[in-house]
Amino acid sequence: MRVKEPSTTIIFIRHGSTDFPEDRVYKGDNGPNLNTEGRLQAERLGGWIREGDISAIFVSPTTRTIETATPIVKTLKLEYKILDDLKERGFGIWEGLTFREIEDQYPDGLEKWKRDPINYTPQDGESIIDLQKRVSDVVQHAIQEHRGEKVVMVTHMGPIRVAIAMALQIPLTNYRHVQIHPGSATRIDYGITAANLIYLSAIPGGNRP
Repeated sequence: MRVKEPSTTIIFIRHGSTDFPEDRVYKGDNGPNLNTEGRLQAERLGGWIREGDISAIFVSPTTRTIETATPIVKTLKLEYKILDDLKERGFGIWEGLTFREIEDQYPDGLEKWKRDPINYTPQDGESIIDLQKRVSDVVQHAIQEHRGEKVVMVTHMGPIRVAIAMALQIPLTNYRHVQIHPGSATRIDYGITAANLIYLSAIPGGNRP
């Protein structure tokens, strides 16, 4: 029989919905605010997570993640810590463009990205390997500082996808196969020898934290 390991829980929250077009690459600045639905999603998360016995909250330094974290912080009466490593992947010169515009303006780069989506780096941007490195760093830091506890990370789809791929040892080439809904929670329990995905892209009203 498998003996249950002590574990550290990380609940990854994707920020709520915005009005930013889905076919356009997010810019590296603070980005858009939550829209009406996004604010409702944040409020639901705040109510849902109140029974979660959370020790710490880490937040990406964008407007949409801070707005998403605010009701959670209010509920738990905790201060959040801003971590740059929780930012979305940087796309450099591609930021703010649609993929049609990228195809028109940077066709060679787009072809290289299609051939090697893991290692290709847009000018002034990051590769998925770069993203994996900083997400790994922040996860390991949380495990060391809050061993055996529960923490929340309010972040973006890219970092959550990469965290799942690392935890379950999914090839990074398949990371985009995981879909994370706005305003949702994904829980991973990090044990001594293995990590377990407890729930994925859960909408408040289902699983408890």
